[in-house]
Amino acid sequence: MQTIIGETGSEYDRAAIPTADDIEARPTISDFTDGQALKLSWSCRSIVEDTGNALSRDRGAPRVGDVAAVRVTAIGHHTRVMTAGNGKQRLYPNDVVLGVFGNRYATDAFEGEVGGLDELHMLTDAGMIGTVRSRHASTKRPTGLEFLGYLAGERGGRVNLKSRLFRPARPSGSSRNVLLVVGTGMNSGKTTTGSRLVKALLRRGIRVAAAKLTGSVCQNDRCEWSATGAADVRDFSDYGFPSTSLASEAELVALFETLVAASEGAGPDVVVMEVADGLLQRETRMLLAHEAVRRRVGGVVLAATCSASALFGVEQLGGLGHEVIAVSGLITNSPLFVEEFAASSPIPVGSSTGDCGDLAAAVAGHFRMGP
Repeated sequence: MQTIIGETGSEYDRAAIPTADDIEARPTISDFTDGQALKLSWSCRSIVEDTGNALSRDRGAPRVGDVAAVRVTAIGHHTRVMTAGNGKQRLYPNDVVLGVFGNRYATDAFEGEVGGLDELHMLTDAGMIGTVRSRHASTKRPTGLEFLGYLAGERGGRVNLKSRLFRPARPSGSSRNVLLVVGTGMNSGKTTTGSRLVKALLRRGIRVAAAKLTGSVCQNDRCEWSATGAADVRDFSDYGFPSTSLASEAELVALFETLVAASEGAGPDVVVMEVADGLLQRETRMLLAHEAVRRRVGGVVLAATCSASALFGVEQLGGLGHEVIAVSGLITNSPLFVEEFAASSPIPVGSSTGDCGDLAAAVAGHFRMGP
């Protein structure tokens, strides 16, 4: 067999040109499903129609973005998998799932990494797989998986989503029309705040593009943004990233610029972009501190859980060169938290419930948009 390098020239495109005998000897996903349907996870939605059933005979260490067939060995925290057709299917022992290797950083759930093949777990219900390193005390043990094989491309090598889908681009303009939605931590209300803010801005006649820059692949977040009716909706997983945890600074900045460039086609007045997890998370901090990000961001809405976290977040963001337009998130569930914050900061607090009018007014006024 002859070794070749694919179009992008990356290590993920290395493959061996197979002979007829190689193809016949290669295992297929069907060999392991016992006549039952394969559960194609949402993380692999981009390869529904353009890949076959064959598995690579490669048993080397996994890489972020590698697509693999796995067998469910034990049901744990994840009892269902989100499928490529936007459905949800219950998991049973011996089910075969097509998923993608990735790292996860979730303070309220799992810390998981791409390591070896001996101990594998379901990291998200969208089909990201890896090895759990730690978990929140309230989270059950992870659903266990057995590696069956990497999905094979036409030439027999592994299918890797990042290699297939990520083509970095640079924005053509110099507009500072990006609004970041940043949280003090996981589950501080970022997605709710961001999506309802988008809807409120649209009601004011403002053209909005929406994006999720970082996180772990999740169908629900993508659907929340799409439901707003924004002119353009994207997230990191559209570009082959199963997650952004442990990505390099160069990858993160390139992803940010690519999302901004992609949104330009919709001609938005503002790009509302969510950054996952919290201010102290590695990738969030790298992005917020980078000059390429700062020069395109016109302001930040901070989702906070309480008054103390909001004050800390405002101070941190200011130190990194960002202007906080408003505070929102779970803090607005408590009038006392809002009063405590207001006693120490002039930054307005806007609820993401109801019509989100106060928050939208603050953002529109800051960017000088609409009536």
